[in-house]
Amino acid sequence: MSRAFCWVIGMAVCGILRAETPIRHGFTPVPGMTRAELYVVSVSNASAVLVLTPGCNGNGEALAASPVWQAFAKERNLALVGVSFASEVDDLHNGTGYYFAGNGSGLLLLDALDRLFVRNLPFLLYGFSGGAHYAARFAEWKPERVAAWCAYSAGWWDEPKPSEVMPPGIVACGEEDERLGATLSYFKQGRAAGKPWLWIGVPGNGHSPDGRVEAFVRAYFSSVLKGPSKDGGASGLWVDVETKSRASEEVLRFHPTGVGWLPDAGLFSEWEVLNVRQWTDR
Repeated sequence: MSRAFCWVIGMAVCGILRAETPIRHGFTPVPGMTRAELYVVSVSNASAVLVLTPGCNGNGEALAASPVWQAFAKERNLALVGVSFASEVDDLHNGTGYYFAGNGSGLLLLDALDRLFVRNLPFLLYGFSGGAHYAARFAEWKPERVAAWCAYSAGWWDEPKPSEVMPPGIVACGEEDERLGATLSYFKQGRAAGKPWLWIGVPGNGHSPDGRVEAFVRAYFSSVLKGPSKDGGASGLWVDVETKSRASEEVLRFHPTGVGWLPDAGLFSEWEVLNVRQWTDR
């Protein structure tokens, strides 16, 4: 059993997983949007904001109300936000809907969070499906505000561009998902641009969220928040995403699109198991 899931089970046994009711904040939608709401669980003196984005036109209240996400946010002193944005379906496909953070939905979220919390807090973004569209594009649009992110299974992607600031990110997809090809191509394009990204391909998973991916994301975010060890301990690790092993110097040099970055070498075994094991008790 992974360290991340031991944490979840331990929290449940100790009775810590008690959920608060998120507070709804409504905003005037920008052009291309039909709904703009945030569901917020605050903490005192938050060090960062954890932003959870659901599928296409989904309501983020359930994510913000999740006992597991709330327990993680409180342990790490994070404000928690569930995004509830919507657009006409045609606008999501023609580039004018909320998926496209640079067209106004990103600034709406940024301004709202800077008003709700201490200005300029870093963001941790996690999104599935439609939420993956938004999370990935927000990280590309405003990378200096993003500490880390995960985009889990989108149907199409914008080409990532080299940038001065490149926050670490996870690109994930179920191996039975028809979006696998597009998602893996996006990861490789990002690596070709020098982005410190990690690939997760989940055996047996179609187009549905997997709790074990979310558990790994929490462990990954925790590692990023801790930063480099001051005593020379845990450090990052490059991994071979094809062989699911530690990357060799040869692969790093000659096949950069086939490697991913872990912010902590201690995450390797959890990442390895997540990629190669067929889970049936999802």
